[in-house]
Amino acid sequence: MPPDDPFERSARQPRPASFKISSIPAGDPDLRTLLRGWDWVARSLLSRGACSEARSRLLDSRRIVGELLGVLDGQEEGEGTAPDRLIRAAVHRGQIQGVASIFLCPRAAFIELLASAPWNLLTPEDPPDARSVRGAGRALVLYASSLARASGAGGRVTLQAENPRSLSAYERMGFARIRPSDAPLALVPRNKKGWSAPVLRLARGEAGPEERSSPWMILDPDRLAAGAKVRVLGAASPRLTGSASAAGARSMSKRAVL
Repeated sequence: MPPDDPFERSARQPRPASFKISSIPAGDPDLRTLLRGWDWVARSLLSRGACSEARSRLLDSRRIVGELLGVLDGQEEGEGTAPDRLIRAAVHRGQIQGVASIFLCPRAAFIELLASAPWNLLTPEDPPDARSVRGAGRALVLYASSLARASGAGGRVTLQAENPRSLSAYERMGFARIRPSDAPLALVPRNKKGWSAPVLRLARGEAGPEERSSPWMILDPDRLAAGAKVRVLGAASPRLTGSASAAGARSMSKRAVL
């Protein structure tokens, strides 16, 4: 059965929310049902009309959801190995609003793929959807940071920004491009064949067009905190709420807001 009709609108705009982060087994069939349902909703929103920005977001969402389904089913290689993949969901009032696949590396938590529920991708120019909330992606990033801190990886989070829209969003959170001096091979997981060619090029300082257009990025709380002290002497850290924001968020600067 398809998901509930996404066009039962209300006059409310997306609202800030707190999230509970839940673990989902990678082999759970309900996870695949959820992701296929999100794709159905995204296709419905695209077919019934959305503004140009929302269309770009929804098309990105379909690609990311498709990739996540592919790696879960073993049809796509992914960055790491299946036994090490952690699936986490951002849940608000009993409804899953975002899903991420995460790997723990020696010096970071690597977010392989992050998908938000399609109704969260609508803009103020689109008819509002009562289910829309803000911050599911940010909550998952902060959770990944808390995992990295607990594992001794300093709260660092890494990922690949695969398009200009996601690059801008991650830069607003405080992510920066990974440099060879950051030791990329300790920041990104190996799959069964080893590290992917783009990561190896990055580690050698030989980043090509692919790495420049879809950069590998790092969120380093210590680096952000040091930068904030330089910019604003004595600036206070932002107050972050919600169960996902506790341990990994304490040292993030004011830029770490999505």
